[in-house]
Amino acid sequence: MADQNGSHRRSTERERGLVAATFDALPAQIAVVDADGVIRETNRAWRQFGAENGVRGERDMVGENYLAVCDGSDDESATGAAAGIRSVLAGERTEFSLEYPCHSPDKRRWFLMRVIALSEYDDPHALVMHIDITDRKEVELRVSANNETLSTVASVLSHDLRNPLNVAMGRAEYLATDPAVGPEVVAEQTESIRSSLDRMNAIVDDALVLASGSEQIDTEHVSLGALARDAWSHVETGGATLDVSADGTLVADPGLLEQLLENLFRNAIDHAEGVETIAVGTTDSGFYVADDGPGITPEDRERVFETGYSTGEADGNTGMGLAIVRKIADAHGWDVALTDARDRTDTDRPGARFEFEGVTRR
Repeated sequence: MADQNGSHRRSTERERGLVAATFDALPAQIAVVDADGVIRETNRAWRQFGAENGVRGERDMVGENYLAVCDGSDDESATGAAAGIRSVLAGERTEFSLEYPCHSPDKRRWFLMRVIALSEYDDPHALVMHIDITDRKEVELRVSANNETLSTVASVLSHDLRNPLNVAMGRAEYLATDPAVGPEVVAEQTESIRSSLDRMNAIVDDALVLASGSEQIDTEHVSLGALARDAWSHVETGGATLDVSADGTLVADPGLLEQLLENLFRNAIDHAEGVETIAVGTTDSGFYVADDGPGITPEDRERVFETGYSTGEADGNTGMGLAIVRKIADAHGWDVALTDARDRTDTDRPGARFEFEGVTRR
């Protein structure tokens, strides 16, 4: 009987040793917490993480209240982690998971925390695991960035190509329906069609540059007035007029800046009823585009830059114009703000004024 008891004891010790070795061999950082959230045991990966990341006190954190540590953090992820651990310890659920960032000064990292109820104890205990998911998260972010790039290219092309395309089609239709026009008119309309086609080609190039990131834009000294007049020629402006009230030289990608101006012109004409004049001018640290329309309400001024948001969706507007404007401004490192065009008390048409700051001037 003694030999049997000794053999059983040695077997139990070997099993415990095997469990302990397995616990330490797991790559995830693991801790066992009791009903109060006090850490009772941790594995090697937990201790190594503490040593490598400057955790104060004992590296294993045994005896510390993990819930108190989470509660004392200003990080929303820590608050969510504490709530999840409490729900498992209270028996409200058998497990809980949470993805969260944990970046160091020199490396981006993400972790998945899993909390699992442990039924082997007489009172509530839980296993808390932190699994490094940085590789998966980096792949997800790259896929998301690629999808955003494709969306940007598609949106710019589908939105901005329409304007010069409509101009070219209108000129071609005019020539086709009136064969009696003289050679001077034919030459004039043909030149307009050629200009529109050139503009379409430039927009394709600009869309690819815009999608590739701000480090790819090709800046130079450009005339704001000259670009504004070129952009105006590519937009169906109806009876509105352009007023270049204060010209100046800016440092910008000329193609993208022209695209930005076209979108602002078209936005004012399409969305601001009764616009008669659109003014372009410089400020001490940038430039502005303003119209004499009804303006945009303060509650809508931030939303108009959102992709897909439009006050004229019923008329077929895509809601892309001002989103593209902000994208181009961001690519240059500019700040854009929307305000009233002027402070007047004699009319209820304050107009809309788009101001771009942080622009390099010559």
